[in-house]
Amino acid sequence: MKTASILLGLTGVVGAALAQDASPSQDSSKSDSTSKPSRAKREVTHRLELIATRAIANFRSAESIEKNLKSLGASLHPQLVSLRLRIEAALDRAEDAIKEDDLPAATEALDQAQALLDRYAAKLGGS
Repeated sequence: MKTASILLGLTGVVGAALAQDASPSQDSSKSDSTSKPSRAKREVTHRLELIATRAIANFRSAESIEKNLKSLGASLHPQLVSLRLRIEAALDRAEDAIKEDDLPAATEALDQAQALLDRYAAKLGGS
């Protein structure tokens, strides 16, 4: 269920960013930099969404494979389970860093999540 909470959290972050872009500023004394996220923050948020979407797709594939394996009395390799937890943790760190406007930390966490996801997909046999 952690994956679902990541997706819901991302939807909220993206929705807020889009709402800020779509709505005109009601207070003309505010500068553009305070009324909407910076381009860099939007790009990092978009990258988080892309990686999280790919992660969720791979996690669902793994869940389907695991279901089939259980019917045969087998299970997924523990390394896949460990990689999933590490991917989720890296995505959580990235999301927290974005909320704190720490874009370098977010980028580092996303780089780690991407590398882990590449390994996960390769072990799973996906893309």
